Amino acid sequence: MKHWLVSLLFLSSATLALGQRPSPIHISGMVADSLEVEGRTAYLFISFENQAAFIDSCRIRGGHFVLEGQIPFDEVTAEVLIDRVPLSSGSIVVRSGDRIEFDFAPLGRMGRPDVSGSASQEELCRLLKAPVVALRKRLQAEFMQLPAGDNRRAALGERIDSCFRAEAVLWRELLRTTRSGFNAVYACLNLLPDMTEREQTETYAYIRTKFPDDVNFSTLTGTTPSGMPIAAMTPESREAFNRYARIVGDPLPYPETREERGESELTITPPDSAAPDAESSAASASVYGPGDLVADFSLPDRNGNAVAWSSLTTPYVLLDFWASWCGPCREEVPSLLAAVRDYGEELSVYAVSIDENLNLWKQAIEADGSGEALTHVILRKDNANYDSLFRRFDIRTIPHNLLLDGERRVVAVDLRGDALREWLGKAPRSERR
Repeated sequence: MKHWLVSLLFLSSATLALGQRPSPIHISGMVADSLEVEGRTAYLFISFENQAAFIDSCRIRGGHFVLEGQIPFDEVTAEVLIDRVPLSSGSIVVRSGDRIEFDFAPLGRMGRPDVSGSASQEELCRLLKAPVVALRKRLQAEFMQLPAGDNRRAALGERIDSCFRAEAVLWRELLRTTRSGFNAVYACLNLLPDMTEREQTETYAYIRTKFPDDVNFSTLTGTTPSGMPIAAMTPESREAFNRYARIVGDPLPYPETREERGESELTITPPDSAAPDAESSAASASVYGPGDLVADFSLPDRNGNAVAWSSLTTPYVLLDFWASWCGPCREEVPSLLAAVRDYGEELSVYAVSIDENLNLWKQAIEADGSGEALTHVILRKDNANYDSLFRRFDIRTIPHNLLLDGERRVVAVDLRGDALREWLGKAPRSERR
């Protein structure tokens, strides 16, 4: 049974407006009996820039599914979802004409399944599974287990740096040789933490020239390759993201429209308008800024144990607010890992996720390899301090961070990319404890 007509109409209108011709794709797969999904519905979901759509669905018969449809650009990312399975297939790079086969294993949005029939996906997975990448992750885990002052840290750090340099060679080679705009952008993201401003400008220009119409370029700049702002998210895309959440059991990322609830008018449901109490009003008037003392608070870690940021004993603590579904947040992870690697005895990162889905949060940490290097906690809506912390830290957009010194004072806000390492490198020695 197919359910793709409305989304396909939306895709057709979008591609016509953008001057693109719809491109066919075909994805088939098998599901292990252990998942017990016989007779349930499988869905094909795609995303590009800040838009999304479902383009096909089918019943799973004999553990098998076949999904096909048309994509609005030559290359986008796709996921296979199964009703009431809390994680998707993971992200698959699909190009026009691809006929992809794979075994469905629920990896979540940031996982990358092994497939056949997608040259772009196969090329990317080969690099991500390179021996030097596995070695670097293992060494990082060992490094974080060593206490400060252990004389083995220096040697391990040198080996980790050597791995990063070897990985950079692989990413540069991929950037030079790939025929995939997505993979070129992905390689650039991995090289960004160590790029000079000039190298970044030259690399962006190279990608624009080699892939002049590639929709994935917006991941780097927030603009189209021609420099124009990307289109605002459409109501159809918000509905698609909400539908995604319903299928996997996540909280809805956007307020339901009346149309989604079966009503006639297309209006956004207003947020909770309950009057704030006196404490909330006071909190909203005292947003933390440079020079302010920050009150201590505790949040649950991945094991459910309360962890206070004050328990981190380094001279500097970065309070970093992020989420697994936030692309720019995930792009910051290599820079955070590099800062901890270079200033591990001076800096700790207290990474506060605002995810609602615990599984996706934990999986993102694992996929990014940040579980040992950063202190991960989660702030969900059921936390009694949710509203007050959002107000005090002025969390309007993410990623968002505040750097605290040994006196618990804010010394910098929103240090992104290399800015964190540069700030620590210039900090007077007298401030370091």
